[in-house]
Amino acid sequence: MPSRRKSIQLSTQELIDVYQWVKQFNLSKDIKNINRDLTDGVLIAEILKHLYPKLVDLHNYTKCYATRNKLDNWQTLNRKVFSRLNIYLDEEMMGDLASGSNGMLEVLLFELMAKYKWENKPSYYQHHEGAQEEGYRGEE
Repeated sequence: MPSRRKSIQLSTQELIDVYQWVKQFNLSKDIKNINRDLTDGVLIAEILKHLYPKLVDLHNYTKCYATRNKLDNWQTLNRKVFSRLNIYLDEEMMGDLASGSNGMLEVLLFELMAKYKWENKPSYYQHHEGAQEEGYRGEE
């Protein structure tokens, strides 16, 4: 059996940021334990529906307890949603997500949070970044 990849570790502050970010969503179930409550992918689909409403059809994801069914949900999310967001999950990652192991749920949530914030950062920053590229250096 091949050795497992070393899991990605988030800092304490990054974990706090992820947990606070997730709390802002009005989900169908309260999250008490991320590594148990998100393993079937349903609440992740709900978060994605809030962020990218046109990409997610919630009827594609069913609450479940069996690992095989959880993997089906993750494979559907991977194929229908994550691929459109340029996020790619391999089979091992989906297994970790379905089992709630190796901290992959938090890592995925952190990536989603960072991606969404980057895509939706205030236009002020986008304007000034463009201006700096054109030679603008601010007040002198």
